[in-house]
Amino acid sequence: MNVETQSSLYNKFKELLDKMKNKEKPLVVFTLHELNCDDTKQFFQVTTELISSGINFAIAKQIDKRMWHIIKQQIDIELKSISPDVDEEIKQFYDLRINFLKTIIKNLTQQNQLGGLKNDNEFRQFLANLYCYAGELHEHLGRRLEKMNKQPKDNYKFADLFYNKAISIYPFQGKYYFLIATLMRQFQDTFNAACCLQKAHFAQIPYNCKENMNEVFEINRTHYNEWAKHIKPASELDRDTYLRAFMVYLIRFSTIVFTKIGFEELPQLANMYQYLQEYFKIVKTNVHNDHKQQYQLLLKVIMITNFGLHHSLTTFQLKTVQDIKDNDLVRESIKYVYGLYVNSLDFILKYLLQNSMKNLDQVPPVTFLQLVIPIIYYLYDQPLICTYLLSEYPSLNDKLAQIFLYSRQNLYQAENQSNDLFQFQSQLNEQFHSFLFPFEMPLVGFTCYNHVLQTFKQQSSTYKEEDNQTSIILFYVCEQIIQQLHGIQIQTVKEPKWEQEIPKELIKKLIIIDGMNVAMRYGQEQSQAAKFCSQGLKCALEFWVKRGHEVMIILPDFCFNESEINKKKESNKNNINKLPDDVKLLLEMKNKGYAYGVPNWNYDDSYMIQYAREKGGLILTNDRYNDHIRALEHNIVERERLKEWIRNNCISYTFLQNELVPNPDQLKRI
Repeated sequence: MNVETQSSLYNKFKELLDKMKNKEKPLVVFTLHELNCDDTKQFFQVTTELISSGINFAIAKQIDKRMWHIIKQQIDIELKSISPDVDEEIKQFYDLRINFLKTIIKNLTQQNQLGGLKNDNEFRQFLANLYCYAGELHEHLGRRLEKMNKQPKDNYKFADLFYNKAISIYPFQGKYYFLIATLMRQFQDTFNAACCLQKAHFAQIPYNCKENMNEVFEINRTHYNEWAKHIKPASELDRDTYLRAFMVYLIRFSTIVFTKIGFEELPQLANMYQYLQEYFKIVKTNVHNDHKQQYQLLLKVIMITNFGLHHSLTTFQLKTVQDIKDNDLVRESIKYVYGLYVNSLDFILKYLLQNSMKNLDQVPPVTFLQLVIPIIYYLYDQPLICTYLLSEYPSLNDKLAQIFLYSRQNLYQAENQSNDLFQFQSQLNEQFHSFLFPFEMPLVGFTCYNHVLQTFKQQSSTYKEEDNQTSIILFYVCEQIIQQLHGIQIQTVKEPKWEQEIPKELIKKLIIIDGMNVAMRYGQEQSQAAKFCSQGLKCALEFWVKRGHEVMIILPDFCFNESEINKKKESNKNNINKLPDDVKLLLEMKNKGYAYGVPNWNYDDSYMIQYAREKGGLILTNDRYNDHIRALEHNIVERERLKEWIRNNCISYTFLQNELVPNPDQLKRI
């Protein structure tokens, strides 16, 4: 559509808009028939054509606000109108407006791609607003029917569907969550209402609903006090009653965090986590029946906890661990957050470890592993709280480390099935940074996850490929993020005492590869002449990584510098075979954290031996290190210790058909 046509439509739109805004109101209240007059229909028709004409969505947002203002005015008039209680007239009034919005939505989705899931995506925001308006119309119709003492039919359900669609398109707008919260309140579902109100409050475009939150919290405060009077052991409560009790406890905790009311009651909340533990047992026994509901509930629980924690940290502007220790409210709040985290992880781990080797048709183990993501993403984003929790509560460190080991085990299995380890890892890394995955979608749009998602995501496209690949990415994310958490101790993890333990072979020794020795040996096997072949290091690296070892390749610094290698080639052509043939491959391994350089003028063997002895590692080399042994000729005791250590901790090897073959006798001792 050309610019002149668009301009004409826009002028017509403003003309009709002014006409409807300035229309002289009669002394009597409008009837429904008058509200559906030709002016209204023409206004909707022109608006549809204008929005569908391809106008800039920055302008479209202004049009949509004016359009909705008119519709809201008409709804307000309709609710006060004098008209016979005829279903058909009411239906026509709302159908005209709902169909108008549906037509625009249909036209726009046919003409435009959604694009990236970003806060500044104007098309997504505009389209989500249209879905939201359609939801509000359905909700108004439901209330109108209730006002007439009639059943609202499916209007509230449609309103909920439209609101959730708006969120899926543009999750940054707090108003959408608030509208769902009002629906939940209408159905006396104060737990989900509280969840949505907190989401509205913590959205990147927050909605001012603190009074509504306080109102819902006060309702739950009353419920809590009633429960406290007649408290019973969890085992004596039926499942539904128990679940409601648990929700009341959880929101009672949020009340304290958000409003600072009832701080003196914190010690009484200790039994909340007893309820939580009992609830996890119920989840475990019923997991095959309603696992999707269980997952959604537990996700809400973790999100509520993170929101409360984030609120405490930002409210008190905590800068150091000591600040946390000096603040009673924050310190006690974090203690309960720890309780929820560690119980959640305990349940997840038990379920994963008991079912990882079973063929589960209904519930794959990764279903509940996704619940780890909101925990580790928040801890990654908040190094202060992460440091405090992991140092103050070592059992949380252990649970996270065990999740890391479980994820790494599954990654190894996937890597062993791949033809090229580096290509496999590079593909995972690229996908992780390029897409938003299903397990990350619940976190998008909230301030307490915004920074961490921006850190990792170069793009914001949603991933739509097969579930199997999503599972592998989930293992990859758990492994990558957990090992980067501030203060995490992976190597010191205690072995779990559950029915199926993490295999001991996962916790394996560090392997240090003598880079020069291995690269030269590989070149000799390939060409019958000793020369530096970088591919040999890749083969050796893949061998040990696939078997679960941490691996380090040690090389002189010049091996990673192509210009320095070229200078050496020109200055000493006799040693050209000792220079790397593929610097790009070496840099790739270095960037992935596998290869390390030592100063050129130093003896790289010294670094390897010292580091391996300190870390309890093994060295892959055919070098007998006689130079080191001879250097200790005046220290007989230390010389004999070194000889013994080299004999027991250096692994000799060869290459057969491009594959590393370590000494089988030495391999048995690993």
